[in-house]
Amino acid sequence: MDKDIFIEEEKKLAETICRIDEEEKQMESRLSTSYNVNDIAKGFVMQMYAKKINDIKKISTKPYFARMDYKENNRKKESFYIGKISIIDSKTLEPIVVDWRAPIANLYYEGRIGKASYKVLDEEIFGEIFLKRQFIIEERKLKKYVDIDVTGNDVLLENALEEKADDRLKNIVATIQDEQNKIIRAPINKPLIVQGVAGSRENDYCTS
Repeated sequence: MDKDIFIEEEKKLAETICRIDEEEKQMESRLSTSYNVNDIAKGFVMQMYAKKINDIKKISTKPYFARMDYKENNRKKESFYIGKISIIDSKTLEPIVVDWRAPIANLYYEGRIGKASYKVLDEEIFGEIFLKRQFIIEERKLKKYVDIDVTGNDVLLENALEEKADDRLKNIVATIQDEQNKIIRAPINKPLIVQGVAGSRENDYCTS
C-alpha cells in the first residue's frame, strides 16, 4: 500500500463519517419536529425519518467498501464511494455514498479499467473507468486498501471468508462477483434458474 494514498483515504473516510453523523443529527431533528405535521401525514413522515436514521446507523461504522473513479463522456472525472445503501447530503443533494444497487455501481462489479458503459433505463451511458479500489474498514477505521483492475473481489472475499457466518452474510454485497452480479440484476419478469452446490450461497444472492 502507498502510504500517501492510505493517508488520503483515511482523511476521506473521516470526512465521510463526519458527514454521515451530521445527516443522522439532521434526520433526528426532523423526526422530533414532525410532531407538528397534521395527523394524516404525521405517521408517514415519522416512519420515513425513522427508517433513514436506522439505515444510517447500520452503515455508520463501515460506510462503504469500494471506490470507483469514472469519467462520463464530455464530463469531468468523479470518484464514487460504494456502500450498502446510498447516503445523500440533505443540504446539497450530493451523494455521499452510492448504493451498490445503483446503475452506475454496476460498473464496479462488471467493468474493467478503460472504456466502459452502463445503462439507466433504456439509455446507455458511455465513459471510462480509471480506478477500482477496495477497502477493509472496521469500526470507522481504515485497515487496508487494494487497487484492482479486474472484476474479481478477492481481497474482500478472502477477508469475508475469515469472518463468522453471521458477519459473512452482513457483508455479502462487498464480495459479489461478476456472474453473481448479473444474476442479481437480471429482470424479475423472466424465469431464471440458479444452480449451485451446497454452501455456494446461491440462495443468499437470489434474495439480495
